[in-house]
Amino acid sequence: MSETDADGPVSRRGFLRTAAGAAAVAGASGTAAAQEGNSSSGGGGGTTTVEVGAGSGTSFGPEEATVAPGGTVVWEWTGEGGAHNVVADDGAFDSGSPEEGSDITFEHTFEETGEFAYHCAPHEAVGMVGTIVVQEGGASSGGGESSGPAVPNSAKTLGVATMSFMLSTLGLAYVFMKYGGDYDNALEE
Repeated sequence: MSETDADGPVSRRGFLRTAAGAAAVAGASGTAAAQEGNSSSGGGGGTTTVEVGAGSGTSFGPEEATVAPGGTVVWEWTGEGGAHNVVADDGAFDSGSPEEGSDITFEHTFEETGEFAYHCAPHEAVGMVGTIVVQEGGASSGGGESSGPAVPNSAKTLGVATMSFMLSTLGLAYVFMKYGGDYDNALEE
């Protein structure tokens, strides 16, 4: 009996060949969807927010933020810890005299790459300092950690569906390999 006999049952070899091909196609399309969703839109920009008076009221939150060239950092006062200001160590930006309150903001756009250290003048001695890192690709923030690429929900759904299909195919392959798949011979005996 031929593997591709249309009138008879599917043989193990035919099933495995078809399943392997289908799994390869499903895996490739899942990879393509994930790559499509992770493409980035070049160019600078974006806004990152830093809290002024975070934690105990005498720190910036986060202490280190990363932006792309052309990105803007907005410092927002929390109202905690007294009067604050934001002063670049190299004089590149300065929010002015220390102010107290929670409806205060200061922003600066960073055009060039580099690291820009800053402090709160009244609280520098107690460690109220921060750094803005401007680098290509930027837009992550906090403690030097990277959040990694974002994966869109459609790619996640496709990945789950692909994994389910592959697992069910492997389960059927196991059954065919363990118990056989040539039922015509069993009926003739």
